Amino acid sequence: MMLLADIGNSWIKWGSYDGGSLQIHGHAHGGESWTELAGQLWADLPRPDRVVIVSVAGPEIRATLANWIRQAWGVEAEFVASTAAACGVRNSYAEPERMGADRWVAMIAARALLGPQTCYVVDCGTAITIDALATDGQHLGGVIIPGMRLMREALYWKTRQIPPEKGEARLFGQSTRDCVWGGALYAAASAIDGVTGRMIASHGPGARLLTGGVAGMILPQLQGDYRLEPDLIFAGLQVIADANRSGVG
Repeated sequence: MMLLADIGNSWIKWGSYDGGSLQIHGHAHGGESWTELAGQLWADLPRPDRVVIVSVAGPEIRATLANWIRQAWGVEAEFVASTAAACGVRNSYAEPERMGADRWVAMIAARALLGPQTCYVVDCGTAITIDALATDGQHLGGVIIPGMRLMREALYWKTRQIPPEKGEARLFGQSTRDCVWGGALYAAASAIDGVTGRMIASHGPGARLLTGGVAGMILPQLQGDYRLEPDLIFAGLQVIADANRSGVG
């Protein structure tokens, strides 16, 4: 069994892959320490042969998780990092390691799913990232936009008259809380449509893939055509794990 994990700023998602099917689980990170959280989530799992992780958390968190995995299972965790090239994708960053590893994994997954065609990969999480990938696998570049939660929190922190309340995302909000939630949703959708539209106008048509924790909420508000791939990161982790096992770059 192989354990695949996506460690974000707010969520941990993981999947157990036995060579046939991938079982996906998720958990919102609360006040637990990372050691306590790993124990809660993974202690009852059968010992995996490999643990492959993509993480946007800091090095201290990666070290803590690697130590827990080593002590619990006697396995060395494999952390995916962005590189100059891998699995048919070439990074546009002058310093490839500075690209968020989740973006890198998502593009590798898109290349594996779609083959040699232009695509635009939209990941909707704490931040919204949009990356353009050319037919030959060259990363053309991308943008990073605050996600919906960050948009709301910016208002809560900087505007005393807007308290942090749960609201309904409405186009015609009739309370401040609903206006804030609707504003964040429609701002995110408009940004995604606008940026991908500009990319298509500049580079040419291509598939638009949508993934991330709030992708399902944003998708109905989008005006363009998008392919929802909620498990895109895990598809990319599987591709990278297979490539590392066979020694193929």
